[in-house]
Amino acid sequence: MGHNPSRKSSEQTPAGEAQHQRKDPYRWHALVVVLIMCVTGPSLLAAVAYAVPAQPEHPLAAAAAELGVTPLSLQVGKVKYAASCSLCHGSDGTGVPRLGKPLRDSAYVRNRSDSELFSIIAYGRLTDDPENTTGTLMPARGGQGLSDQSVVSVVAYLRSMQDFSNPTVSVEDWVVDLASQGGTDLASDLVGSIGHELFVASCSACHGSAGEGVEGLGLALDVSIFTESLSDEDLIKFIKSGRPTWDSENITGLDMPPKGGNPALSEEQLSDIVTYIRNLHE
Repeated sequence: MGHNPSRKSSEQTPAGEAQHQRKDPYRWHALVVVLIMCVTGPSLLAAVAYAVPAQPEHPLAAAAAELGVTPLSLQVGKVKYAASCSLCHGSDGTGVPRLGKPLRDSAYVRNRSDSELFSIIAYGRLTDDPENTTGTLMPARGGQGLSDQSVVSVVAYLRSMQDFSNPTVSVEDWVVDLASQGGTDLASDLVGSIGHELFVASCSACHGSAGEGVEGLGLALDVSIFTESLSDEDLIKFIKSGRPTWDSENITGLDMPPKGGNPALSEEQLSDIVTYIRNLHE
């Protein structure tokens, strides 16, 4: 019989396929695993996503949304307020006796427009202003040279201090009978001077706006033998270093912070403050 290659090939094909199938015994196992992953994969991803903690909301986000500003703007305003306004108005806006009136839940803040609040911060308020009832100078731009944008942010932060479900706070304790405040008047050439504004912003919370001292806080500087005994250079060094409570010469029991708690004060500004203190003795 003659050899027929095509017939041999056809006879061997089924056997070859069977042999090929026998070589992949885990084929169905793999298909089952793939099917299980397709069914359970989305559930696993959802479980992982649920387990990952959500990013916390910015603490000022709600107030910012209500005011129509960004949380960043309020955060900037909060920082600028702490550095430039809190010394007189309190870190929480509740005011400091004999210095700055309360700004939290303030009728003044609530009843003024943004532009009016911008102006009072930008230009300050002299002691002879009819609306100045505290007798204390409010320095322009917080005595820190705040930029216009920083003032805008501070105004927004003041708005966030207003809770209209609360009544407005009383400012009766901040209304001073200026006619009876003898001995604290300053010469007209000192009021509004650079040294005066810097002193009010950084030192007056404890020493009084005219250096007359504040009972229970800072000693009087207008009659201070200590300040008179120091040279200008030594007085600047003293202000820069402050006087902690553990200092044996600290007789108030209160910490005097370096640079009056205002680290931004430059050497030139410290010199202006010293000049102001010197003028208090004249």
